[in-house]
Amino acid sequence: MSVPLKDFRLGITESIDIMLDAQALAFGKDKAAIAREVLAEWAKRKVHEHKVIQRRLEANGIQPELFGDETEDAGTRPADGGGRRK
Repeated sequence: MSVPLKDFRLGITESIDIMLDAQALAFGKDKAAIAREVLAEWAKRKVHEHKVIQRRLEANGIQPELFGDETEDAGTRPADGGGRRK
């Protein structure tokens, strides 16, 4: 069973469209599949980057909160559509 996909639309430049189209033709995939692969690789790199930063901070006895992490929202609260709740 595959992971369900979310709909995500955005504007891209003509050069990005050409690159996606060329990759799609070269590898027999559609442009959306190529874009998903690119975003998945980016996400993996960001997760790795975060883990390395966390390890380096811990190894040096530094708490991440000291670098400006807001304790009130550590990314665990759902987005509220852009507005702040009162």
